Amino acid sequence: MRPLLALPLILLATPALAQFPPPGIYACTGGGVPFGELTLLVAGDYSFKAADGASGSGQVASAGTDVDVLSGPLAAFHLKGAFATDDIGATTFRFTGDGGLEVICR
Repeated sequence: MRPLLALPLILLATPALAQFPPPGIYACTGGGVPFGELTLLVAGDYSFKAADGASGSGQVASAGTDVDVLSGPLAAFHLKGAFATDDIGATTFRFTGDGGLEVICR
């Protein structure tokens, strides 16, 4: 009987898990020019290699599809944004930051 009681909890938790940004490697542009490469790991960890070769790591937080950079090299830009995944599974991040900076990672 206990497994049947747990099933509703599992089903309720599944949609929330699906909203975490998918791990992967994303090429980023800022203002239409190469900005760097974002490698998103599990649990909100990321590494970033800037177009000039500088690199570092940090953390992002997500709520639904919203993403906020908490620490690391991207935190200096105060990036906040969201992600969307299309029907074929391709994810795009759109961030805005200081001075109207727009960063898109695909």
